[in-house]
Amino acid sequence: MLIQQHRKAERPVSKNRRRRAHLAVATVAALLAACAGGGDGDGGGEAGGGAGGEGPAGDAETLERQELPEWLTLPDIESLETRGNVGEEPTWYNDVSLTDDQVAEVRDRGLKAAFLNWSSGAYNQAVLAGAEDALDALGIEMVAVTNYNFDQATLQTDVRNVMALDPDIIFYSGVDPTADVAALQPAVDAGTAIVSFANAPGGWTTGEPENFVTLVSYDTHGNGAAVARAVADRFPDGANLGMIFFDRTYKLVNEREQGFRDAIAQTNVELVTEQPMSDPARTQPIASAMLTRYPDLDVIFAPWDLPAEGVLAGIQGAEKEVAVAHIDLGFTGAQHIACGGPIFVMSSQLVYEWGRTGAIAAALHALGEDVPPYIVVPVFAVTEDNLEEGWNLAYGGVVPLPGEAQSCLDGEG
Repeated sequence: MLIQQHRKAERPVSKNRRRRAHLAVATVAALLAACAGGGDGDGGGEAGGGAGGEGPAGDAETLERQELPEWLTLPDIESLETRGNVGEEPTWYNDVSLTDDQVAEVRDRGLKAAFLNWSSGAYNQAVLAGAEDALDALGIEMVAVTNYNFDQATLQTDVRNVMALDPDIIFYSGVDPTADVAALQPAVDAGTAIVSFANAPGGWTTGEPENFVTLVSYDTHGNGAAVARAVADRFPDGANLGMIFFDRTYKLVNEREQGFRDAIAQTNVELVTEQPMSDPARTQPIASAMLTRYPDLDVIFAPWDLPAEGVLAGIQGAEKEVAVAHIDLGFTGAQHIACGGPIFVMSSQLVYEWGRTGAIAAALHALGEDVPPYIVVPVFAVTEDNLEEGWNLAYGGVVPLPGEAQSCLDGEG
């Protein structure tokens, strides 16, 4: 099992977020001791103090939600098309909260948590940081952070290993709904609370199994629609669009792609061709073939940032000037938007709030309070008009804007 030493770089401190350094050496030592039978699993913090918070006043500030800019408003929750793992209706993230008394009660519990990360990219760093900051305020000790890197066998191993530390809560995101049920069975059997981000095991919903807390996600259809609207704004007189889509059953991605299709159909941008993609690292030949067959394309949609890299290579090889739009914030996309490259729009969510919301939901569950089965954060498009603000809003100040992008925004590029 890989235990990451997270947040190696110092993160900026704000009045609403305190940063706690976690020592990977101590985490590894605790894990090895527990796996060897040397730990008794009693690792909770002192009553009222927990894992190192600063007291009630500081906790309240840390748990405050990010202030939204004027250009981002929450639509009526009933207008969202997105649904949960088994069709549950969504609840906005800011409707899930704790009172001061509840925070104090959670801090008295001396709870422990483990975070089973699924990747190590900027997106995941922000989710993890949001969870850490909220857990810190709640006096919940993070005893392990792993990264199974989308490998199902590693996830199974990680679950077994972290269970040796006797966590009260596990945070994770799934890839295979069927295999994840088996991988998480040790946690289910132990009664460990499970919070899922983005995707949940097949058939699971709040209370089924009994210790499944909730699924935290975002407005999936709205995510794709936000990109479609930005494409229409870029080409007000119409354009020829090529779309590359993920050719696998993956609820989150499938829904946001459909959101893009539905929204683009309401514009004067013509969707000329759709081409499937099964390997996100092999989109260059798809883009090249698309440009050969449809030489008049004005813009190509990619389902997220990694496939967009291959699209860029295909455009470069064809020596054409074609714009690129994609979902999710990526470093290359930020550079292009700031410096005038082919990528002109990305979309994102309140990624940092994902992590914080999961921690708050877990705390409510520990107190025996009701938790909505499907909690979502808002989505938004990122263009040259809001790149810096949108990037920092999504990542909560955890992941800095790439230096070259910042230089271009500052007029130095």
